[in-house]
Amino acid sequence: MPHSPLDLLDELLDQDGTEAAAHRFILGGPFGAEPAEASAERLTHFADEGGLMVETSHSYAKGQAEPAIGTWLRRNPNTLAVVTKVGHDTTGADLPLDRGTVHSHARAALDNLCVDTIDLLLYHCDDPARPVAELADTLVSLVEAGYVRRVGASNWRAERLSALVVELAERGHTPVASYQFSLAEPDPALLGGSLHADRAVMDVVRENRLPLLAWSSQARGFFARDEAPRADSRPDPYDTDGNRARRRRCRELADQLGTRPETVALAWTLHHPEVWPSIGARTTDQIDRSLEARRLPLTSAQVRWLRHGR
Repeated sequence: MPHSPLDLLDELLDQDGTEAAAHRFILGGPFGAEPAEASAERLTHFADEGGLMVETSHSYAKGQAEPAIGTWLRRNPNTLAVVTKVGHDTTGADLPLDRGTVHSHARAALDNLCVDTIDLLLYHCDDPARPVAELADTLVSLVEAGYVRRVGASNWRAERLSALVVELAERGHTPVASYQFSLAEPDPALLGGSLHADRAVMDVVRENRLPLLAWSSQARGFFARDEAPRADSRPDPYDTDGNRARRRRCRELADQLGTRPETVALAWTLHHPEVWPSIGARTTDQIDRSLEARRLPLTSAQVRWLRHGR
């Protein structure tokens, strides 16, 4: 019997090379905030190019992202695994992660996505007032109810993520983690409460062999832009001296390799075998340009130089 897309997750994390990298991209994007035809075109193209997972949230596009993806999944069952997140309302505000709220949102996600079981469900935020054991019990109850297959957490402090790993291991589960992760290290004060996968988080990820879903893996287009400030004049969490130097190194290496700086930066993420980069492509051409990163040969020395300049 053929594997479903998510059945390949752990297998691919143990592999190296082009074929594994081709399947480690996750498709994000403005689902629910664009014409349905545009979403369908990208989802179909991504699946045709070997993509495995599409990523969304119960809160995205003011609650319209899941139904938009569900329309496509209903017509293309068992084609892409789906990752969704719960814990934010439609304004993006954190909600209490009591069992009733979490189960209600999971049931709504099932209906929205037109699936019998959600492949992967993540807490979109932490609820620090609640014991980690309680939050772990709620995640496991979703699996036991048949609502989801795998569980995890996004934007948890390293010490809370580590505790969740322990609690879930005692219950027979390994979580998937989700954080910002890219060659550019953001200014945390400008991330709006979201968390970057810093050294402490990465220590937990690597010590426990957790898959890491990396959102903003292209640093919101930072490596594709020139040195000028963003046109909208909003503070850019990636526009720091250190990241500008990384962008210059990407340009230098891209010139040598005959490619683009953003492709080099995305290839850098693929040299971290635990990382699954999420790409927020808005066109099929942007998907194709992102997928070029899996064929870009970077040496270990180049990976280190891009990050540290030495």
